[in-house]
Amino acid sequence: MADQRFSGRVVLVTGAGTGIGRVLALSYAREGATLVLAGRREALLEETAVAVRAGGATCLVRSADVSREQDCVALVERTLERFGRLDILLNNAGLPGTDQSVSEMTLENWNHTIAVNVTGPMLLAREALRQAMIPARAGNIQFFSSAAAKRVRARKAHYAVAKMGLIPLAQTLALEVGALGIRVNTLVIGLVAGELVDAWIRRTASEGSRSPDEIRAALVADIPLQRAIDPQEIADLSLYLASDAASAITGQNVNVTAGAEMR
Repeated sequence: MADQRFSGRVVLVTGAGTGIGRVLALSYAREGATLVLAGRREALLEETAVAVRAGGATCLVRSADVSREQDCVALVERTLERFGRLDILLNNAGLPGTDQSVSEMTLENWNHTIAVNVTGPMLLAREALRQAMIPARAGNIQFFSSAAAKRVRARKAHYAVAKMGLIPLAQTLALEVGALGIRVNTLVIGLVAGELVDAWIRRTASEGSRSPDEIRAALVADIPLQRAIDPQEIADLSLYLASDAASAITGQNVNVTAGAEMR
């Protein structure tokens, strides 16, 4: 364990089975936190749990679909039943939806994208506040938005709207609960290195005339740092924002995009 600055604190991570969520869970575990790992795919959550426990941390695995109100309520209830507190909520779960132009958009695709990316985080924040943080007069909530909210692209309206919606949601919450000692911030994330991007590159290359290397180069061509982001860089920022070192930071949108939002 590196630092133990989160010793005694309980951290709920949604989307903890893969990608950023798994890196978040492992990063907080290394610094002494107790973890609640939530997501839809329990087998992947258990893989994260094995890694968390291997480092000596305690964790609880809970299968949950954040688009379902009853799942959000039960997730916080179970956290409190097991650990008696909830200090940090990392609203990481999200999905891109199916690419469709507005003229082709199905209501099912639109509603599901909004439900997972905006409504679910709102419901979890509501329950964390009601059940744990307001009574304790302390807590930290983080939302995970995307540079796609500002760098709009064709066939991505539903995703851009959903991720943009997290920003005023977080700012409103920060205003409402700041006097209680509860801080709320948004991490705005750019292109993240990992299997999802690699799979998309392979699929795109198989459908066209460009090589994977050419597609990868095009993806980062207009990013100032000319690269994707390592998930650990996101976790490091999250750790800072949840720590006492960031005690005066709330209601902010903090970009970790390699500069992509400027373009």
